Amino acid sequence: METKHVRTSGAYTMYNGLFPFQVGPTRKGDKLGVVRLGGHREKEESAQETAIREVLEESSMEIKLVTSPITFFKREWNDTAIKIQSKEEVAPILIKGSDPTASTAMYLACSNMAPVPSSETIGLLLLSREDISIICKQRITLEQFIEQGGKAMFSQKINFELPLEPFPQLLFLAELFEKEASLMDQVISQLEPGLDK
Repeated sequence: METKHVRTSGAYTMYNGLFPFQVGPTRKGDKLGVVRLGGHREKEESAQETAIREVLEESSMEIKLVTSPITFFKREWNDTAIKIQSKEEVAPILIKGSDPTASTAMYLACSNMAPVPSSETIGLLLLSREDISIICKQRITLEQFIEQGGKAMFSQKINFELPLEPFPQLLFLAELFEKEASLMDQVISQLEPGLDK
């Protein structure tokens, strides 16, 4: 399975031990979606180039992609992830979907540049492993998240009283921390040092 046909691409990026995720109102406006950094491929971009560009556009971070020791595949978000062989030079940690019109890739990345929400990004949450678990398992408002010491930054006004809604890529990251703890320890040790750009 390769990433050359994916429609969207993003990156789980580590900055100072935290993972930045976008936050903003869902379509109905009754919750705040917690969404990965990433988006749609443009023209002849590779999936890796898309992830790098999208993270820069959304968070002002220049990132370094890191090859994942394991690539997981999910046909649908609710499916159990299966481990696959990636022949890519920089292997993604996740490929979701086999239909090119709806498939996505997620990479691992690190950055030594502080995230800053762009004008197209309402806000960013900087999530620890514990934050990810809490958001994915409990109903918690943005206000409660910040009161508990959660880190956030905003470029626009946002309703702090709305609950946080984890989107699929965040739920998958929580699943990895829960079910693949030793892999994630290895991943984090890969992401934390090597930032000599």
